[in-house]
Amino acid sequence: MNTPNYTPDMVSRNVKPLGNGVIEITRYNVSYFKAILVWPWFIIVSVITLNDIISQTGMYNDIQWAISVDWALENTWRLVRGGMQVSGIPITPETYLEFKMRMLNKHPDAIYYGWFYILFPIFWFVLLCLPNGRPVRIDAKRRLIYFWWWGKFYIKQYPESLKHNEQRLIYFLQTDFHSSWLNREGMSCLIMDIPFENPECNKKASPALGAYRPVCEYQSYYLRDFIVDYLKSPNPDKEFAHYFKKEKRIWQDYFGWFYRFHLIPNFGYNEKKTEARIQAWLDKNV
Repeated sequence: MNTPNYTPDMVSRNVKPLGNGVIEITRYNVSYFKAILVWPWFIIVSVITLNDIISQTGMYNDIQWAISVDWALENTWRLVRGGMQVSGIPITPETYLEFKMRMLNKHPDAIYYGWFYILFPIFWFVLLCLPNGRPVRIDAKRRLIYFWWWGKFYIKQYPESLKHNEQRLIYFLQTDFHSSWLNREGMSCLIMDIPFENPECNKKASPALGAYRPVCEYQSYYLRDFIVDYLKSPNPDKEFAHYFKKEKRIWQDYFGWFYRFHLIPNFGYNEKKTEARIQAWLDKNV
């Protein structure tokens, strides 16, 4: 038997055992999206906004207009009122209202700009708060691979005969490795096609699997190897138990909160609903 390339430190950060031959594979997308796009923009926008507020320059005046027009005009009105007092011009409540209307007509877009400057960092913060993607589940005893996506259930079952043929099992899983100019091959994610529960719809989902940031170079390849070995095993809970225990801390652990930060609870599985859909699918397809 060949020594596997995957290690407990890689597997334990990508796969969660649920017992009875069921595991969950973490999703790559949301953490990658936050680390590459959301966090940098949130930090940049927040720093610029805070700098202008502290120094009371740039967008600060527009923010004042959005929060309170009276607050934004306070200093200007003080100067205008002082000039009127020196000139002996009477000041009445209507005088300020007229001044306020003139300034609103002179700066018609200030309020809109102000709300944009307020809402823009909030928008990026909301994206940071999004939950991480629901994991994909693999049930080795029933030979099932399934998950929920936007309220739709995706599932497939590999034949018993494939458990003893590694190449055919890999082909059946329909896996691929996705990389881009921001994400080279060594840091790619594992893509697995899973068809919609109703085969007549001819729809499928292709979730991206694996922890971001990847624990090691070519994590996606090793993750696929682990999944294949797990599915081939007659007793995966016992055979692979030691792979679910971390051996040491690695540098990615110190930044894990950064990639997986969220304030909205992660989407889990409604066990009763999921089991009902699995049984309904098995009744129709087995």
